Amino acid sequence: MAVTVRFFAAARAAAGVNEITLDSSSAMHILDQAAALHPKLGQVLPQCSYLLDEVSLRDLSVQVADGSTLDVLPPFAGG
Repeated sequence: MAVTVRFFAAARAAAGVNEITLDSSSAMHILDQAAALHPKLGQVLPQCSYLLDEVSLRDLSVQVADGSTLDVLPPFAGG
């Protein structure tokens, strides 16, 4: 099984896709893999926040289990 990585807003634009599937690992390693596949993500990821299975994730060293979803959320402009 694997991890689903979903991209929103500017992260989606940088990746060019809505989501990808990667092998489970630490959140940081998964994000590094995503940036290697979609190089423009490297410019967006440092500004993003993350949800792991719909819960805010601040420690990117955490292991992401098979079947989990990692959401990549860039800062949103407010009005």
